[in-house]
Amino acid sequence: MFAARAPLTSRFWSIAPLLAALATGCAHATAPSRGDPSAAASDVRVAADVTPATASLEQLERAFERAAQNIGPSVVSITMERELDSGDVPAFLRPFGPPDGTVRGLGSGVIVDDKGYILTNNHVVDGAERLRVRLHDEREFTATVVGTDPKTDLAVIRIDAPRLVPAVVSSSEHVRVGQWVMAAGSPFGLAKSVTVGIVSAVGRGGMGITDYGDFIQTDAAINQGNSGGPLIDLQGRLVGINTAIASNNGGSNGVGFAIPIDLAKVVMAQLIEYGSVDRGWLGIVMGKLDEHLAASFGLRGHDGVLVDDVDGKGPAAKAGLVAGDIITALDGKSVRDMVALRNGVAQRRPGTKVELTVFRDGKTRTVALELGALPGQGDGAKRRKPARGKAKAPPPPELGLQLVDPSDEVRARWRLDVRKGAVVTGVAPDSLASDEIEPGDVIVEVGDQAVRSASQAETLLDKADLERGVRLRIRRGDLGHYVLLHRDR
Repeated sequence: MFAARAPLTSRFWSIAPLLAALATGCAHATAPSRGDPSAAASDVRVAADVTPATASLEQLERAFERAAQNIGPSVVSITMERELDSGDVPAFLRPFGPPDGTVRGLGSGVIVDDKGYILTNNHVVDGAERLRVRLHDEREFTATVVGTDPKTDLAVIRIDAPRLVPAVVSSSEHVRVGQWVMAAGSPFGLAKSVTVGIVSAVGRGGMGITDYGDFIQTDAAINQGNSGGPLIDLQGRLVGINTAIASNNGGSNGVGFAIPIDLAKVVMAQLIEYGSVDRGWLGIVMGKLDEHLAASFGLRGHDGVLVDDVDGKGPAAKAGLVAGDIITALDGKSVRDMVALRNGVAQRRPGTKVELTVFRDGKTRTVALELGALPGQGDGAKRRKPARGKAKAPPPPELGLQLVDPSDEVRARWRLDVRKGAVVTGVAPDSLASDEIEPGDVIVEVGDQAVRSASQAETLLDKADLERGVRLRIRRGDLGHYVLLHRDR
């Protein structure tokens, strides 16, 4: 039933037909983005010529266009090749095999940092003897596999290439049912394609797609070749990795699934560091709760996981858990069901100390324990040992700004006519700048000082007193405006 698990040129295509279909549903104009003078000026012009509903549609269309523009340079097409072993094919089928004996498949991926790491699906690269990656500017590079994790259908590959544009990675924790999302990739080999839809559901587990899944469901069309590509919000930020569709014919029926980026980030970090994933283990048999079963234990509601049994040699037994306990939270975060608990434990490495909130005999207690290693994991697998003394990556800057000089390439990408200043190419979600500044903005002043380059802007911002606030002058489009960035007092 589940398909579009990948193998099957040019800007992003317009989605105006969708917006036209929405016209009758937009009764009021949407307010322009905060601090967006160009949008405001455009709205004044539009208001004089068209109805509020049409103006609202134009604003929505601009949001889609900006999101597609932001993610475009980070999306890649991945071609895998492997030689077909004729011994694996029945003799009567060999005449119908590939003429050159090579099996090829196509999928998608997304660049996650400027060192060349690309996040994609395991099934896109599984069995590959050769991998080629094509970037948005048509450059092609040979890729190597850094690590794969079939249990989540995730993989990390790497290319050695200059001038890479990583995606801005958001969090999937706040993804909401009903919000707009876009899927990007190479469906049916059609590179640089985007589709749009809404989030239909979150927390879809137990689908049989992967061993560990808590999927985002969307009706944004996901087809063969989209696998491994990004699911983004309307700010162009990465919230998921497209992985599968529910289909009887291999085409999109409006039910697609994406791996939440919060899960993908945990897996990706381990694959880059170790080349494989080690998962924690509680040592319990989990049972499903319904309202009536929970009531029989004296628990109101049915959120939580019933401990059906305990492995006598596992961490849970050593910590004193017994059959009949109900686990309601992991490290203070509520556990709604077995999928949530299983995924939460699996995202933590063996040896991690955790706290479980446990309901027993009408009372709630906290149980501390150290996770064990999932029995049997990694048998026969080749693992890289972490480099000793390797420095951890520094935390992201508080302002959350990625800045570059306005080079010819940058000016062309963002359609800028400036020669000086610091061009914003990324804004970290939930940072001090995330509500005020957008990719494509140009910082031309910090305080009272004019900005000539990205390095100068970074120096000035590093020295700024964020308790009092730092004033920036931003150029967006043809107009400029001021913003004040400061820590919450």
